[in-house]
Amino acid sequence: MAVIDQDRNISSSFAKGLAVLAVFDAQTPSMTLAEIARRSGQDRATARRGALTLVQAGYLRQDGRMLSLTPRVLALAGGFLQANQFGRRVQPVLNRHARQMEVEVTLAMLDQGRVLVLAQSTVDHGHITYGFTAGSHIPLAHTSLGRMLLAGLSAEEAAATLAATDIPGHTSQSLTCADAILQRVETAREQGYCVTDSEFEAGIIGYAVPVSRPDRTPIVVGSSAPRGQNPEAETERLLRGLQLCAAELRQAEAVDHL
Repeated sequence: MAVIDQDRNISSSFAKGLAVLAVFDAQTPSMTLAEIARRSGQDRATARRGALTLVQAGYLRQDGRMLSLTPRVLALAGGFLQANQFGRRVQPVLNRHARQMEVEVTLAMLDQGRVLVLAQSTVDHGHITYGFTAGSHIPLAHTSLGRMLLAGLSAEEAAATLAATDIPGHTSQSLTCADAILQRVETAREQGYCVTDSEFEAGIIGYAVPVSRPDRTPIVVGSSAPRGQNPEAETERLLRGLQLCAAELRQAEAVDHL
């Protein structure tokens, strides 16, 4: 019988501990060990060892039967942000263009079938805010950010990624047919921008354009705004603003190394 050797350079225990950290999100900020085991796909004994190790290391806190993340997990993200100079090369660009456009601006990339927010403008006078911060996940199928990211993949990769993703109906306008969504993705790929209307939240139009260069990891920048009396003019204005923001990020080589 053939034996498949496990890669001895890989620590399965460490990977399982990371899986425990990954199950916490905005919808489930605290969980029992049984819930952690179910969501991480581990047996309860394995999940218990991983969770208690993380408690001892200071990344989880335990309150009775419930476990939750501690602020110490921010140090992990902080190391990435500082190493890639987000505070100097990315955040000021997003903030400046957000002030000019009067909407929030978000920088994002793909992460296991979801949109991962890399940075968010910090200006407070935008029309709307979803409260997303760096590290937040956003749905893929019905947001302009998600579809523009899919457009940065090949048609085959986009179809495979979407096939492995849930497609819930957030509003009555949400497309729920994968083929229809992929048609919109193809349109975004051809146009070089993406616009969604009321698919994630009723009355809200989403806009996104690519930042990364061709053949690089897809990274996009986007914003959202309520539908106004002149949506065509607003769409042209906001897409132009996002394109200028993306061009400045590319010129500064702010995301080339991601």
